[in-house]
Amino acid sequence: MAPTPDISAISASRSPVHMEEIAECLGGEVYLAYAHRRESGVVTVAAGFAPEVARGRARVRASALDALHLLPDSGTEPCAGGDGRELCLSDFMPDPPADHHARVAGVGLLSQEQYMLPAEVVWMGERDCRVEPTAVGVIEDDAPDGVSGAIADLLAHDMVTRWWASPRMPLLRVSQHLGLLIPPGAADAIPALGLRMSAFVLPGPDFQIAVVGVSGEGTTIATAAARSVREAVSEAFLRAVAARAQPWNTLSTADSLRRLTVWHREVDYLAYLEWSALDADASVIDQPGGWDGTLGWADIACRRFGHEPILVGLGAFGDPVKVVCPGAACYRTVPPGTTLPCPVP
Repeated sequence: MAPTPDISAISASRSPVHMEEIAECLGGEVYLAYAHRRESGVVTVAAGFAPEVARGRARVRASALDALHLLPDSGTEPCAGGDGRELCLSDFMPDPPADHHARVAGVGLLSQEQYMLPAEVVWMGERDCRVEPTAVGVIEDDAPDGVSGAIADLLAHDMVTRWWASPRMPLLRVSQHLGLLIPPGAADAIPALGLRMSAFVLPGPDFQIAVVGVSGEGTTIATAAARSVREAVSEAFLRAVAARAQPWNTLSTADSLRRLTVWHREVDYLAYLEWSALDADASVIDQPGGWDGTLGWADIACRRFGHEPILVGLGAFGDPVKVVCPGAACYRTVPPGTTLPCPVP
């Protein structure tokens, strides 16, 4: 097993964000925290089953997105150049547009090797380039597990994006077991509020991936990866709930258009998911993936993508803000080329 990366040098406390509010929803079982950064105008909504979890996620994610929105105009040293193995857009995506030549520094999570990355796969916000900004891999937790969670996010989006383009294996439908997957109070509140929750599992080689849709006068769909079905569905559910509360005008144009498409074509998307789904037995809920306990998330990503994931740290203290990885199907040109784009960015 590869050594656990040392991120202590880039885990200093982040600059403060302005917390607008925290609210209860779904029978008081779920909490929504709303945060923004005045400097960039970044607005973040995060959900958790406890108020402190939602608040922490919103604060960390808002801070990370703030740094990513300000690239490359923030004047931080990583953007100005440096030493390290240089990667190009062609390492991240097929048929890439012309490279912008701006570079951001990163460190390999297995080798500790230094990299210089194309800024287009790191930054967020509206940019004069043809690479769609993506929040996949953005750090949501300032504990070391936050990096693992970002790698899991990459793996989930990669597999769902590939499945959406070519659904060769059936999803497992676990919607009928919601009371075992999320807090029972939240499961009971969903129909009481006129909402529906559709939950599916896409088994991975070493982990489980959940695809969850929260629908009713529009749909939001989210995905997450975890060691068990229960963990993956819980996380994807929280992300879908947060997405419903996220103001679309705070998103990049490409992400906003995708969510608008999903929202208004609710029936099409749910039918697409149901088309390949098979009912799962309750026994799969606590069944782990093929994880043998010797591999970490970075090892699994390296084995899947053929390249180690790379951690980007920005700001005065080099706070970890995003994980990227060549080979992951999370980087694309804009606009998306399909009439029914994958619902997860």
